[in-house]
Amino acid sequence: MKILVCSDVPSAAHKIASILEEKGYGVKTECDPAAARNGCGGFDAAVLVLSEISVWEQAVRYFSLETSLGLLALLKESAREEGELAFAGLGIPVLPLNAGSKTFLFALEFAAKSNERLRSIRDENVRLKESIDDLKLVDRAKCALIQYLNMTESDAHRFIEKQAMNKRLSKREIALQVLSAYES
Repeated sequence: MKILVCSDVPSAAHKIASILEEKGYGVKTECDPAAARNGCGGFDAAVLVLSEISVWEQAVRYFSLETSLGLLALLKESAREEGELAFAGLGIPVLPLNAGSKTFLFALEFAAKSNERLRSIRDENVRLKESIDDLKLVDRAKCALIQYLNMTESDAHRFIEKQAMNKRLSKREIALQVLSAYES
């Protein structure tokens, strides 16, 4: 499992990284929010050890909303309330910095497992968006056939399906051919 450790305190990042490396995890530390954001691909989880939450807020928001990283925040007790507010709605568990190693490792395993779930949900979301885009494209092609060839909606639908079967192409590809012929 590969873990990204993000911290604005390099000594804290290295301490957490050494604990994780001892347990057999692949670890990379990052102390710059922009670099962490740009280099977060390929990791299963990110551990956030922050003292200045506001400096990292955009990067953390990006991790939560735009990636499938499993996230876990370790904060000093004095910053915990600020962290809870800053991370509200992002699904990031916040542990005290002095949490025991068993608790920390359990929470990290949980965060990494959530990466698997999030990745499958994101993949399904992409597949569904592509299906919707294909349906929109086929509908546009049907409208072009109705407008330019005076077909009925059911005739246009049948035409696209028949062409797809006869040419052994997808309805999307036939719709693109129709649109290139009539919308250019």
